[in-house]
Amino acid sequence: MKDFAQRVNKKKRKNKSNKAIFKSKNKQNPVFETRIIAMLFTASLAVISISFYLFDTNLEIFQPSPPSENNVSITFPEKLKDQTVLVEIEEVINKSDCTYMLQVEAYGKENFASEMLYKLTSMNLNPYIEKIDSIDRVLFGVMLGPYKNKSEVNNAREVVIRIGLSPIIKTRCEI
Repeated sequence: MKDFAQRVNKKKRKNKSNKAIFKSKNKQNPVFETRIIAMLFTASLAVISISFYLFDTNLEIFQPSPPSENNVSITFPEKLKDQTVLVEIEEVINKSDCTYMLQVEAYGKENFASEMLYKLTSMNLNPYIEKIDSIDRVLFGVMLGPYKNKSEVNNAREVVIRIGLSPIIKTRCEI
């Protein structure tokens, strides 16, 4: 049987690996002529000198202008004018009669709020649903309370935290 694979001579393989890339066949003529190198060098010098001329900048130190008075106007929806805003100041809270509520969750649909209401009722917590008017829509909050002092509301909060919820304590004070 005849082997048709081309065999490469070992001497030829060694010659290819030692072959220089930038060698000219004629040893008398250099690969890069000095004339070409001189032209490239003069062209680069010309580009550098032109760039110094074109990109000549006039640097000045920046002096900021004196500050002017800023006019800030805060706009808010007209709905908020009718609602009261609670600001908790310790002196006012100590002198006033406060009740505490615990907001367990707030839902966008009443169906979800009623499901949470049923779950909390089965745990003997006496929850109720309260409508919360936000700026763009109505929310249904599941609330617990009212509690007379912070101790009672914190005890109820611990019970709700144990079932995996994160309630918010809300305070309503009358002066």
